[in-house]
Amino acid sequence: MESNSFYVIALIVIVITVILLKKVVSCLIKSVVMIVVIAILAFIYYTYFMT
Repeated sequence: MESNSFYVIALIVIVITVILLKKVVSCLIKSVVMIVVIAILAFIYYTYFMT
């Protein structure tokens, strides 16, 4: 019986880890996209308005 409870707890930990990783990865992807957009806007600004 102890081994069954161990596997249930291990499964719960794996599910929680996957959920947390999804949230962290989606946040990182959003951050990278925003940094790219800001870099493109800065490039356009300096290219067209600083000449």
